[in-house]
Amino acid sequence: MGIMIDIQDFESCETSGQFYGGNAGRKIGLVWRAGDWLVKFPGTTRNLQGSVPSYTTAPVSEWLGSHVYAALGVPVHETVLGIRDGRIVCACRDFTFPDSRLVNFHDLKNSLSDDEPGFTEDASTGSGVVLADVRSAIHRIPVLRSIDGVSDRFWDMFVVDAFIRNIDRNNTNWGVLRNPRGEFSLAPVYDNGNSFNNKRTDSGIERRLANPDLIRQDALDVRSCYVTDRGKPIAPLKYLASGQDEECTKALDRFMERYDPRSFHDLLGSIPSMSHGLTVVPDGFHEYHRRVCDYRYEHAFMEAWRDLHPTVGVPSSPEASVPEPLPDPDPSVLPSSSVPTCFDGPGM
Repeated sequence: MGIMIDIQDFESCETSGQFYGGNAGRKIGLVWRAGDWLVKFPGTTRNLQGSVPSYTTAPVSEWLGSHVYAALGVPVHETVLGIRDGRIVCACRDFTFPDSRLVNFHDLKNSLSDDEPGFTEDASTGSGVVLADVRSAIHRIPVLRSIDGVSDRFWDMFVVDAFIRNIDRNNTNWGVLRNPRGEFSLAPVYDNGNSFNNKRTDSGIERRLANPDLIRQDALDVRSCYVTDRGKPIAPLKYLASGQDEECTKALDRFMERYDPRSFHDLLGSIPSMSHGLTVVPDGFHEYHRRVCDYRYEHAFMEAWRDLHPTVGVPSSPEASVPEPLPDPDPSVLPSSSVPTCFDGPGM
């Protein structure tokens, strides 16, 4: 049995007087350990059709997705799982505290002149998601041009979001921080709750664990908000495999250098199934996500990386047995026993 994380008790925490926007469920501000924290509750699914649970596992997805980012060395907001009002929640440290202001990419893009050449839509359209326009805006917005690493951050998010299946990254949930002196810096990655298929029911997980083809479908069903110049949706896994964008390929290289499937298994296994008398994750959660992410890594990320770098070899990990393996199992995705603080990938 690996190390389990502690589920914190936020029931007695005072509210901070801070309020937070968004459409993905209830949010409140709390004071915990002398800091301001945004607490995210599981979203209700009452308005969704089909077979869905009463509440999503978004708080767990926020924690898990954020810890994947952290393990890959990408700056990300601090997250802690806990309970509040009798529900499993995710507390996110308010990285604007005490006196910074978050400016999202939507608002930054809105500052561009529509006379800027080379855009498919008006350059100032903050909600515009034509990928070529977004790329151009990153290099033309003066504030972003003054900050090192903005393009790398965008493509790191594109690649990591594809791996964790964060299907809600958009122009409003990434950006920069402005301090009281008027200086700008990249904000940490945040808003990762719509990842890891957070609306899967217990019965849906059970069906998929019994059917490798459904695991394959979930592993390859990755979407993004971005579209081509002609408005066609861009499939992230196909895009990163195409090699058509050098910056995207470099971000894939960074991912492959740093990611270790065994460490991800340990991170996943550190989430308890029950705590404080509450269900943290449903039955089969750990095995389902292990299989989905292993398949996605082997059959999308690894294959794309090998095709883009045909002369580079990837060392294998020691073999071990895994119950009910997926088709064509690879020994590089077998679990180890310690909870990771970082990934140590196969290297270049």
